[in-house]
Amino acid sequence: MPRQANSPKIIAIDSEGRSSRVKAERLEVEFGDGRRLLLSFPSKAWGDIEVEADTVNEADVPVISVQPAACNVLTLRVDVHHDMIEVDSIDLPETVAPPMLNLTVQKALEGNDRISAPKKHQIRRWAQAALQRDVEVTVRLVGEAEGRELNRNYRGKDYATNVLTFAYGEESDMPQVEGAPLMGDLVLCVPVVVREAGEQGKSLDAHFAHLVVHGMLHMQGYDHEVEAEAGVMEARERDILRTLGYADPYA
Repeated sequence: MPRQANSPKIIAIDSEGRSSRVKAERLEVEFGDGRRLLLSFPSKAWGDIEVEADTVNEADVPVISVQPAACNVLTLRVDVHHDMIEVDSIDLPETVAPPMLNLTVQKALEGNDRISAPKKHQIRRWAQAALQRDVEVTVRLVGEAEGRELNRNYRGKDYATNVLTFAYGEESDMPQVEGAPLMGDLVLCVPVVVREAGEQGKSLDAHFAHLVVHGMLHMQGYDHEVEAEAGVMEARERDILRTLGYADPYA
C-alpha cells in the first residue's frame, strides 16, 4: 500500500500527561549535553522510519541500542561513548545479503479446510528456503470452489488443482522496476492438498512444503514443461526439501 502524502502526526506528552500534536517529517530531540536523536519519516525509503544519533563533539561516538521492553514494544537508548580508542581499520570479508521475503498469507477457508491449513510461520519457512532473490508474495489458501474457479479462468481447466503460481513483472505485462523485488501470488487449494497427501501416503505438512517450494521456484523462473527443465527443477526441489527435513517428494 502506498504511503499517504500527508506528514505523520506526532504527539508530544509532557510530565503532567498533557499532549500536543504536530505534523512533521523529521523530529530532533536535544538532550542538552551535546547528544541529539534524529527521527525521520521519509516518504520514499526502504522503511517507515530512520533513526540517527548525533553529537556536537566529533570525538564522541553516539551509539543506538534497541532492547525489548514488553510484547510488541521496543526500548530505544542512545549513548555517547567518550574517549574511545582508535584502532587500525581491517578489511572485512565481503558478504552477500540473503534475499528478502515479504510474505502475506490469506485464508479464504471454513470448517475443516481452515483447520487443515498450514500456519504462516510454516509457510514462511518453506518459502524462504526456496528463495533465490527478493520476493514479495501473497499465499492465498482457498477451498475447492475458488480453486476450481481460478484454474478454469486462468488455465482453462475446470477442476481445482493443488497450487497455482502467478508472477508479475519480467515475463508478464506488468513492467518490473529495476532493483524491486519479484512480485507474485501462490494459491493453494487446501482440500486438494489434503486429499493428495492421503492418496500419496505423505504427511500433510510435507506435501504443503513441497507445493510451496514448487510454486516459489515457478515464480522465480523454473519450469517443467520440457523434460530437461523438469529434471533441473525437480532436483532443486529435492535439495530444498532435504534441507527442511523432508523426504524426496518424487520417490
